Amino acid sequence: MNIWFISAYDTPEGQSSRTYDYSTELTAMGHKITFFTSSYSHFTHEERLKPGERWREEWFGKVRVIWLKTIPYKGNGLLRGANMLSNAWRAYWTGRSIKEKPDIIFGPSVPLFTGLSAYMLSMSKRCPFCFEVRDIWPQALIDLGVISKRNPVTWLFRKIEVFLYRYANKIISVLPFAYKHICKYGIPPERIVWFPNGVNLKRFSDCKPYSGGKADKLIVMYVGRFAAGHGIEVILQTAKRLQEDAISKTKFIFFGNGPQKHRFQKMACEYNLENVDFREAVPKNKVPQVLEEADLLIASLQDIPIYRFGINLNKIYDYMASGRPIIFAINAPNNPVADANAGISIPPEDPQAMVEAIKSIFFMSPQKRRFLGKNGRKYAETNYDICRLAKRLESILIEIAEREGNKADKKIRKVHET
Repeated sequence: MNIWFISAYDTPEGQSSRTYDYSTELTAMGHKITFFTSSYSHFTHEERLKPGERWREEWFGKVRVIWLKTIPYKGNGLLRGANMLSNAWRAYWTGRSIKEKPDIIFGPSVPLFTGLSAYMLSMSKRCPFCFEVRDIWPQALIDLGVISKRNPVTWLFRKIEVFLYRYANKIISVLPFAYKHICKYGIPPERIVWFPNGVNLKRFSDCKPYSGGKADKLIVMYVGRFAAGHGIEVILQTAKRLQEDAISKTKFIFFGNGPQKHRFQKMACEYNLENVDFREAVPKNKVPQVLEEADLLIASLQDIPIYRFGINLNKIYDYMASGRPIIFAINAPNNPVADANAGISIPPEDPQAMVEAIKSIFFMSPQKRRFLGKNGRKYAETNYDICRLAKRLESILIEIAEREGNKADKKIRKVHET
């Protein structure tokens, strides 16, 4: 099959690699993959194209990547909106200029303009369209307080959202309970498939099995973006309480970048934290080596309504693959850490609960820590292995292509009969 993925933020080498990871596995199965994405990085704010270039083709292994020239921006102002529009515009016209016919086109819900562009391109190429729901826009923006229900942008986004639900040949959601929202618009449940991000276990093949750490020392680690809503304030408050509690052999390491990093570093200074270390983000393929230093990993989010549709955090799958125990501080209907018996679950935004959870792991024997870590690893191998998930995705795509092909054949036969 010839499969096109249209994206705004995913990259082959970076913090958002879902599309590339699946593309790599699908090419190994013999499929042809083209991956359109923005040349301007949402995460690092770096531009990949030279002045004057509108787009460029580049190969990463067997995956063809089309870098699209988009408007640079920082923050969430008007320029980010312009970036979204430029990505959608460039994806559509660049896709049309490529003289080949894909068998299916993927388009995302974030941003919705890119999803709409992918749908329009599928109409131009006369192939099925698969709508990939990463976040539920505009509802997520309303819940986060970014826009109000009465904002004209909300009205526009809602129109695009519902349109794409109705005209997609298949809806693939990374959120396990997104169907509760989508079905409100008259979409039959059988058109919706839950499909998590997964983890590339091959990246962990050179890592040594977790020994359980030392009985008198604990390295607590957070890997991810420094952004609002990730509960990092709570982790710092926890570090402060543990430092005051004289558990001096507990150390916190933060890996990552993001718009709020300087604010959190300043907070750590104000708290006079000597047990906290901030480090730079690392490429996705280096994350397994980073996690080897940890004894305990933290996944936390702010307690807001949008997570009622479930969560799908890359870090949780990486954490599980590393074989370390995990603290899950998230209010969501799905809890893979509890399902796997891979750590301790606590309420979000509760530093005292996090203190008690960390103390529990601190005083736990290395054998018990290793037991929890192994549970997470087994759960990742069974449920989130990217190789297994890619085979399932392949079967879904073949089913869509065959069904739409049969419809086309029936139309052709009717024309000939008349």
